[in-house]
Amino acid sequence: MNTSQFQADRREALRKQLVELPTLAGAEDPSRYRPGKATRSHGPLSHQTESSLLALKPAPPARPHPTRRVLLSAAAATVGALVVGQISITAQSAHAAGVLRKVADQSMTFVDPVPKPGEYLLVHTHANWGASGMDQSGNMTHRMNVQTIDVFVPGTPGEDWVLRRDWGDAAPVPMGIEVIRAKNGYFYGGPWTLMTEHELDALPRDGQALYNHFNSQYQGGSASRDENNFVRITDILRMGLIPADLRAGLYKALAMIPGVTASEQANFDGKVGTAIGRTEPLRAGQRAEMIIDPDTGLVIGERTIMTYAAFGFGSNEVVGHTAIDYRIVDSAPE
Repeated sequence: MNTSQFQADRREALRKQLVELPTLAGAEDPSRYRPGKATRSHGPLSHQTESSLLALKPAPPARPHPTRRVLLSAAAATVGALVVGQISITAQSAHAAGVLRKVADQSMTFVDPVPKPGEYLLVHTHANWGASGMDQSGNMTHRMNVQTIDVFVPGTPGEDWVLRRDWGDAAPVPMGIEVIRAKNGYFYGGPWTLMTEHELDALPRDGQALYNHFNSQYQGGSASRDENNFVRITDILRMGLIPADLRAGLYKALAMIPGVTASEQANFDGKVGTAIGRTEPLRAGQRAEMIIDPDTGLVIGERTIMTYAAFGFGSNEVVGHTAIDYRIVDSAPE
């Protein structure tokens, strides 16, 4: 399984978190937030597994060569389909860009919940993540696993952050539930937001500057540059602890990524929002979506689906689905 690992050197850990791309189940790979711990089931298919499965497909039977006229007709039809398809994608991307700009503006007008001293901001994630593994006969199996992740951010500076996580039936720890306390949210040896507060503050707020920042750091670690930009930006947004001005800038940066579209979708708990998504042709048509509350600009969930049947997944099968909400509470677990 290709998951991010936190290392002793925080900057190397950050580089890995922001550059390394999750595998087939996308950003919803449940082990990405539990580095160094083996789960009871294998994670999503790796690039190597995908290649192996593709290699096992029988070669297509030989076909007689069509006449020149048929070849020309087929070529014309293909070009026509590509042009029409490109026009459609371009129109969808333009629509998504407009939606994201509106969401960015709304994000700036919404007052994020801020805990007072003695209170906590609770960011609650209810997730249903896909996991792949091998049965005793060596056959690939797929299943879903429900988890809950609660992050308590203190209103009193200097107090510990608290993480309470119910791993469901994929628990790598006794009893399946763990509670961790850590300064600044360093629950697994690195910042929960993937970047420290100082590093987040250092990022530009302008959408174009943010897009250039991520685009310039591409190191070939994804199916495509556009996928890499989309995942690295959404990896930061999904934590739900990003300042409103930076969140707005990141939405505007997402609007600049080719192939990004917008639709109406429900999160795992049924709350409907605006889904900003992108389908990666080079990853078996996997589509990753981030669901945003258009009234607040807050991320309220994610969804990952397979747009056609591949590697044992059905067409339009959901392989990852989450719901995220935010509220102020008076206490955190001990």
